[in-house]
Amino acid sequence: MPGAARDNAKSHPYFTQKVKLHSLHAQQAFDRGFELCANAIFSLSVVLRIIGTDEQAHEVEGLVDERLNKMFEDMRNEASRLDKMAEANGIEFKGIDYSHPKEVEAKITSPRAVRYVGLIREFDGLIAKLDTLWLSGVIADSAYSRSIYEWKRRLLRLAGGIRSIAGRAMIAARRKDGQGDAKDVPDAAASAGDEVAAAVPAPAV
Repeated sequence: MPGAARDNAKSHPYFTQKVKLHSLHAQQAFDRGFELCANAIFSLSVVLRIIGTDEQAHEVEGLVDERLNKMFEDMRNEASRLDKMAEANGIEFKGIDYSHPKEVEAKITSPRAVRYVGLIREFDGLIAKLDTLWLSGVIADSAYSRSIYEWKRRLLRLAGGIRSIAGRAMIAARRKDGQGDAKDVPDAAASAGDEVAAAVPAPAV
C-alpha cells in the first residue's frame, strides 16, 4: 500500500502507556493482539481519511466502536456474574498473587488503541476472579479452562476482526468505479478474527 507507506513516514503523535499484566493469559493476549489491533485502528483513524472520505471513516469507525463496546459490556457482565458467585460462597477477591507479572509498553497512536488496552486490563482482572474461584474450589477445572480459552479467543478474534475491517475499508476507499463500498467491510471480519484466535490452544478436556 504505497499511500499507507508514505503516511507512515510522516511524523505522527503517540505516547507509550506502561501496563502491568499479572496473568499469563493477559500477557499473551497483549503480545498477540495489541500491535495488530493498534495498527489497524491507526489506519482507520488517520490513513483512511487521507485516501477516502470522512463519511467512510465515520462509518467504519462506528463498526469498530460497536465491537469494542460489546466486548466491554460482555466482560463486565461476566465479572458481575463472578462477583455474585464469590459472594454466594463467602469468597473475597483479594490476596491472590502471580509468580511472573509483566510490565508491557503499549504504543498509543489513536484513542481506540487505548480502549483495546483497557480491554486487555479488564481481561486480566477477569482472569484474577476466575483464578480465585478456581483455587477456592468453586469452579471446576474444565469450566475454568474453558472460560479462559473462550475469553482469550474472543479478545484476539476482536483484534483480527478490526484488522479485517481496516483492510477492507482501505480497499473500498481506493476503488474508483463505485464498487465495494465500506458496507462490504464486515464480510471478512470473522475469518480474519478466526485466523488470529486460532493461535489460542484449546483447553485440555
